[in-house]
Amino acid sequence: MLYFVMVFIWGSTWMAIKVSVGGTPFFLAGIRFFIAALVLIIIQRLRGRAIFPTRENLKVMLAIGVGNFFLGYGLTYWGMQFVESNITSILWATMPVLVTANAHFMLSNEKISSAKIFSLVGALLGTFFIFDIGGQDFDPQVALGMLGILLSIFSAAYSNVLFKREGSHLDPLAINISGMLLGASLLMVMGMLTEPWLNIEYTSLRVGATLYLAIFGSALGFSVYFWLLKRVSVVKMSYSTFLIPILAGIWGWVILGETLTNKSLLGAVIILLAVTLPELKPFRHLGRSK
Repeated sequence: MLYFVMVFIWGSTWMAIKVSVGGTPFFLAGIRFFIAALVLIIIQRLRGRAIFPTRENLKVMLAIGVGNFFLGYGLTYWGMQFVESNITSILWATMPVLVTANAHFMLSNEKISSAKIFSLVGALLGTFFIFDIGGQDFDPQVALGMLGILLSIFSAAYSNVLFKREGSHLDPLAINISGMLLGASLLMVMGMLTEPWLNIEYTSLRVGATLYLAIFGSALGFSVYFWLLKRVSVVKMSYSTFLIPILAGIWGWVILGETLTNKSLLGAVIILLAVTLPELKPFRHLGRSK
């Protein structure tokens, strides 16, 4: 249930980011994670738990703060100035490929198997059926935005696998608080140095989208994600990025007027089959690493 709650929330975040990003992506991303960290601090106080992990976990905190929140989401926000939300969700669907590659070398029990290759290839194929971008005219600015988003995915993939290896014993709320505060600080400094942050127009739509991203997309979404990451295979967790584009396409269609075609529905079927078939009993033998 928590897995699908996470997918539902993050399926809507791409639309919300596109609405809120404006011309100050780093600064607004920093505000998002700063607010989210404050919400988590309040929750930790009510739980009577430590707000921050111990100093012995500094490596994990730095990886999450810099790799996931600063680079991972900073570059995504920056790229979405030029790239549509549906295309961004497709690019993020490549994350399992990078997670699998990192996990193969970093985790002894997450070796690449034939089942994982089947799921990755099938899900990637389905993802590119969801949105037809073949007729899009080449735009160097859009291409640069896509490159920034791909770099952000690589950074997030590495930091998530590192957390699985060295931080799975940590309180997910505490590691999120430290990571979000570090990431938010770096993002806001970057925004102040490179963006016209003093001229931001705080419209009701932008403020509402930022609050939604902070409370639901970050405080709730990442807490559920890291709680699940402690209990579920890191590669299986990354498969959520194949399901999220389906919901992102629906939100984009309803809110932003993006078209959901028959190819999108076909892609959704391919994705679900690619992810679920290896988990069925007749196919489980494929999951054994050779």
